[in-house]
Amino acid sequence: MQILILLALVLFSYNAFAQTDDFPAMAQCHINSPRLAPSQLPTLEQLTNPNKLFVISDNTEINYPSQLSYQGNVELIRGNTYINAQRAEIDRESNSFIASGNLHYQDNLITLTSDLLRSSLDGKNTELVNSKYWLNGQSINGKADKFRVINSRFLVLDKALLTTCAGEQPDWSLRAKKITIDAAKERAIIRQATLEVFEVPVFYFPYLSLPISDKRASGLLYPSIGSSSNNGIDISVPYYWNIAPQYDLTLTPRIMTNHGLQLTSEFRYLVEDQRGLFNLEFLPSDKSADDSERYLFHWSHSGKIANNWRVAASYTKLSDDNYFNTIGSDYGSTSDNQITNYATFSYFKDNWTTAIKVQDIDVFGTEDTLYQLLPQLSFNSYNNTLAKYLEYDVFSEFSYFKNTSTSEDDAARVHLEPILRLPIDYAAGSFTTELTLFQTWYQQKNATDSSNESISRTVPQLSINTNLNFERETSMFGRDYFQTIEPRIQYLYVPYQDQSDIGLYDTALLSEDYFGLFRSRRFSGLDRIADANQITLGVTNRFIDSNNQEKLKLSVGQIYYFSQSQTTLDGTEADSDTSSTSALAGEIDFRASDQWYFSGSVQFNEEYDAINQNKISLEYRRAHNKLIQISHRYVRDISDSQVDQLGIQTVWPINNDWTFVGNYYRDINLHRTIESLIGLQYESCCWSIRLQAYRQLNTNYEDSSNTSASTTFDTGVSFSFQIKGLGSQQKLQATEMLENGQFGYREPYYLNN
Repeated sequence: MQILILLALVLFSYNAFAQTDDFPAMAQCHINSPRLAPSQLPTLEQLTNPNKLFVISDNTEINYPSQLSYQGNVELIRGNTYINAQRAEIDRESNSFIASGNLHYQDNLITLTSDLLRSSLDGKNTELVNSKYWLNGQSINGKADKFRVINSRFLVLDKALLTTCAGEQPDWSLRAKKITIDAAKERAIIRQATLEVFEVPVFYFPYLSLPISDKRASGLLYPSIGSSSNNGIDISVPYYWNIAPQYDLTLTPRIMTNHGLQLTSEFRYLVEDQRGLFNLEFLPSDKSADDSERYLFHWSHSGKIANNWRVAASYTKLSDDNYFNTIGSDYGSTSDNQITNYATFSYFKDNWTTAIKVQDIDVFGTEDTLYQLLPQLSFNSYNNTLAKYLEYDVFSEFSYFKNTSTSEDDAARVHLEPILRLPIDYAAGSFTTELTLFQTWYQQKNATDSSNESISRTVPQLSINTNLNFERETSMFGRDYFQTIEPRIQYLYVPYQDQSDIGLYDTALLSEDYFGLFRSRRFSGLDRIADANQITLGVTNRFIDSNNQEKLKLSVGQIYYFSQSQTTLDGTEADSDTSSTSALAGEIDFRASDQWYFSGSVQFNEEYDAINQNKISLEYRRAHNKLIQISHRYVRDISDSQVDQLGIQTVWPINNDWTFVGNYYRDINLHRTIESLIGLQYESCCWSIRLQAYRQLNTNYEDSSNTSASTTFDTGVSFSFQIKGLGSQQKLQATEMLENGQFGYREPYYLNN
């Protein structure tokens, strides 16, 4: 580890540190600089005049015509400059000013104490001897043998010490032969400096350039250092280029001993109402993949044109399906099994929208591709008043689908969906009747026999929704609550129509949960409109405290089928032995106190007396950086397998400086660990360090023509550090370590209240 630290420090030499934050960083520690106030203030008009010098003292001696001498508690004010000393002399003939004795100096930029001050009367050139200084509004402070102000812009410190730590013995400091601070550019140039950690010399810097404000500035960023079984030793050193206020570029050389040298670049732009980025990652020769080149290209954009037009796009191109699993990237995770590329251009008005969209989905580990959407045109109008009690919506689209793996397999779809709605709303609930017509036309081309098929499908739908709200005041455990009981009833009727001759272009089975019980569709997309003759019953019970915080929400519901749905995805005959009811679905969110939170969902199959799936989470949270969360996820049947996973995540301070982070996820069914992480973070006012070790399951796709995939484990360690004031003032958040894994931390819903 010492070798890695030394290598990172060597990479810093002869270069500049950078500040890339878009927003000002908040100082993490307060440096108590002496803030002085004059004993007798001139008027505001006088103070704002930089050409006038005001002097207050116990005794004044005038040697006519040009010399003035002041003794005892001398205060001098010129514009924004304030000086307090025991003695002062002014010589108008030589245009000089000298002050000494317990001297304090303060202006807009800096506050300092010194033994002696020499200055020109106009204040443009000043020299102080044996000084301690504090940059106003910054944690930067130190001392210098000589401190000079040149042309009211440059601060020059000779034989100086610079740090962002408080106290007489700082944790780290830079001892430099010369420090030049440019107030206009808000940068500090440091020459011939030695970095000391706990007063022990660590490294020598011939030259450094540091920002002294929160503005973006070009230069090196802090490196990332780690090691993993996939990449070997992994070191990245980003360089940030602040091209212009609207553009910037980050170039990052990355050395991976198992792969080779990679170069990544990220170009960001923000022009009026348009923003986006280009990212290119290129590895010319991967030692672990027969010296083949590996790359990633990513572009994302979002923007507004005038008041009503919106544009959005995202495009990612990978050299191979295993790029995320082996190389890794900020633009994908090891759990991703596909990438979605799209572009949309839309127009919004108060009650209607129109849009054009193109989309392509690339699934890893298979040659078979999903259908491209080239393009989709849509027009939607909603909440239109037809009569006093009637409303109507209209949803319409034209979609053209093309399969890139078989160029002759394509289809065109035109869909029209008018909805007539009769809403009756009242204080205690609502009653809504909707009549929908699904009218769809297909023009399909079959790649196997080059046949064209025109299909017209007309399916009506009737839904009746009733919501009731019952309220009362109640008390439990000595506390008053406002309780609501909200029953909900939905009747849904859709006649059956054989759709087996329609291909699947953008359709899949939707997930099941409590809110899914009240969906009018079982499938996403439009290629399958499932028949239904059913009634759904559900109820939600809420308890709200006197602070209007929801303490408990409990929902339970079930579908009762008058006839079984015959519509399937693959067109095969539906199972005739299915139950007359759906799984019993329930959800609970419980805020037991300001620290304890519980949430869960379950789908219980009464026919088999078994749980189809459930998900529970219990969290104890004292603060943002003090929490423990336990979660469990179970799915009885998914792709002919079972999911049974238990996880625990924690962030917990050991003391004021050290924080422990850990997570552990285990597959109970397969008796193996899926992911584990242990991290330690040290955070003080002026520096921070982070260490973490992980082991996680990776899915490696054999090749692009084989749908089989193998699973391996990737283990690794990483190390990062910040010396605050050397390009960064921001606090590292320990919870960030939990967000980078396959099972990222998610806050319970009620934490946002």
